[in-house]
Amino acid sequence: MVVTEFKPFPSVTDGMIELSDLVPDPLLDKDKLLKSIFRISNLLTAQANQDEILAKILDELIDAIGFDRGIIRLFDESQQYLVARVVKNYNEEEAIIAFKTPLNIKVHECLATKVARSGDLITIRDAATDPRITDTDRMLTKIVGNGSIVCAPLKIGDYVIGILAAWRKEEVHFFAEEINLFLTFSNQVSVIIHNARLLETNAEKIRQLMVLQEAVSGLNQGYSLDNRILEIVFNSALKIACAERVMGYVWDIERNRCLVNDGEHIFIEGKEECDKKIGTSIIKEAIEGDTIVVRQASGEENSQLMFAGFPSEIAIPFQIKNKFVGALYLAKQKGVYTPDQINILDVLVKNAATSYDNAIMHSLLSREAESLKSEVEKLKEREDQIMGFHDILGKSQKMIDIFHVIADVAGHDTNILIQGESGTGKELIARAIHRHSHRSLKPFVDINCAAIPPTLLESELFGYEAGAFTDARKRKIGLLEYCNGGTILLDEIGEMPIQLQAKFLRMLEDGHIRRLGGNENIPNDVRFVFSTNRDLSNMVAKGAFREDLYYRISVVPVLIPPLRERADDVIMLARYFVQEFNKKFSKRVKGFSRDAEMILQAYPWPGNVRELKNIIERIMILKSLGTVINPDNMPSELKSLDQKGVEIKIEPFLQQLPLDGINYDVVTDKIVKDVKSKILKNALIKSGGNKSEAAKQLGISRYKFIREQKKFNNLTQKLP
Repeated sequence: MVVTEFKPFPSVTDGMIELSDLVPDPLLDKDKLLKSIFRISNLLTAQANQDEILAKILDELIDAIGFDRGIIRLFDESQQYLVARVVKNYNEEEAIIAFKTPLNIKVHECLATKVARSGDLITIRDAATDPRITDTDRMLTKIVGNGSIVCAPLKIGDYVIGILAAWRKEEVHFFAEEINLFLTFSNQVSVIIHNARLLETNAEKIRQLMVLQEAVSGLNQGYSLDNRILEIVFNSALKIACAERVMGYVWDIERNRCLVNDGEHIFIEGKEECDKKIGTSIIKEAIEGDTIVVRQASGEENSQLMFAGFPSEIAIPFQIKNKFVGALYLAKQKGVYTPDQINILDVLVKNAATSYDNAIMHSLLSREAESLKSEVEKLKEREDQIMGFHDILGKSQKMIDIFHVIADVAGHDTNILIQGESGTGKELIARAIHRHSHRSLKPFVDINCAAIPPTLLESELFGYEAGAFTDARKRKIGLLEYCNGGTILLDEIGEMPIQLQAKFLRMLEDGHIRRLGGNENIPNDVRFVFSTNRDLSNMVAKGAFREDLYYRISVVPVLIPPLRERADDVIMLARYFVQEFNKKFSKRVKGFSRDAEMILQAYPWPGNVRELKNIIERIMILKSLGTVINPDNMPSELKSLDQKGVEIKIEPFLQQLPLDGINYDVVTDKIVKDVKSKILKNALIKSGGNKSEAAKQLGISRYKFIREQKKFNNLTQKLP
């Protein structure tokens, strides 16, 4: 509100004049007019407050043309009311009435509304007698009791944005020059108001966008399902819409419950109870119609308002997937919601819905992650018992201990020596160590030292240069060089020729290799895992294996127990192989009968897991099976031990033992090896040297007989 100085004036003679009564007028003060117009022109780009600019224009109009008082009224945002923006020379009482009385363009009948509706200028020569003066005019100001009035529309093109009115205290004839100048001023005012509004609109839009940007940033900072999101939305919406009241309504479709937040209190109740709180308001209309609802309520509609005395309302609906439906409601006492405000509020609500959606998804994923974590821990614990590492099956305590050793040593580059009988899974252990190491993406190479002739093993490992020997026509990269960065398993390391052991030890100590026939030292970064089914310490004692190399490769020894020492794993392994061959042979065998399981557990399994797998495969191929494997389906060698009930007397062994000073492990191991060796020799003698017949007598395969014979034919030591 801007009020300029009030100057009282004496009473004058009443009179009235029309535009048609205009007569030639005396020349006005041209210099004064030009200066005034120049000053007004400077206001076109002024950055000052709009009301301040209007007050300056009104001052120039009154002073330059010679009016005594004036007023500028502009349409509000609803385009329904003319609101006083600035007055000139009004007394205090009249100024209060002018600013507190918005004129309804459709209801009030007065000069201002007539000009606003028609868009035409009106001049009054004698306000006291002119019939166009109404009671509303007289209520607004006492000046209409006498004097002359000019009221012009403020227009942008054909669009009326307000009115400009001025009074003279005496009855006068308005000259053409005065009217033209008045119209010039009104046109200037219209342009200045338009420019000022554009600046204010842009500034307001920027302010709203800044609020939106800050809100969106806040919404994206976390994924908590708490009041933070609603608090950000409420505060930001009030700032964007310049509103005074806010409410949030959310319906949980699955639970048929609603949350109502009026900015001060939160209610969580059944849908029917919450619907009573919103009644027939625009919230209900927005949710049901899924569209933004804006209403400027009149007096008779106040009973439907959410907040009494706040007739300007807006409701923006939102939806979070198919689980929640709701609306954001705002209300204010005055003003309307501009298109920019509506669009920005819609963007805000959509971002809030997305934020809630993300928070819900994050909560669900967190729960799933916790559940999966718990499940993984359980599975991991079970895996340690059942699956171990990468196809290594075992639930016995000995195997669980080995799994822990694998986990401990896999991350280091230390040399590992895996010892165990043939068929216990030494290669699987080596591969598990590689897969759990930082070298898992690099090559894994397994070399069986017993399978490569001694004369070729060196060139296979180290490679050679062209011309290094006969037929070496071009350079060949050795496996040690090829596997750089990866892991090498040297299986049956005990079979490595003694001459090659020295070169291999030098390579381990120096960390580089040299091809056969070459002079270049090639850096070598390889993690070594060694395996053997032979007693290397015994070989060292006999001079068949270098002692220094033995200590170099056995930094971390891993001893795999034979299958006969982990009877708990036999049935589990057998069942696993049944399922494997079910898939391979398209059969539907479910498992073993109780009697069949007892046979499996009673058998000593000298060939260990490899023998068990081969026998299960033989059963699955050759036997006509139902859904369960019975004793009748089992091979004869498995049942022979159980049927014969062999009884062995050990007293002769005990009589040979000294009374004290024995090493239990060494002695028992020696007894077992000697007994096995003599059994093999005895069977071979009885069969007349026929290995197949000897194997049949012992209930084992010919290949196993040969393998066992090779293992024990060098045992010549006797017990101490």
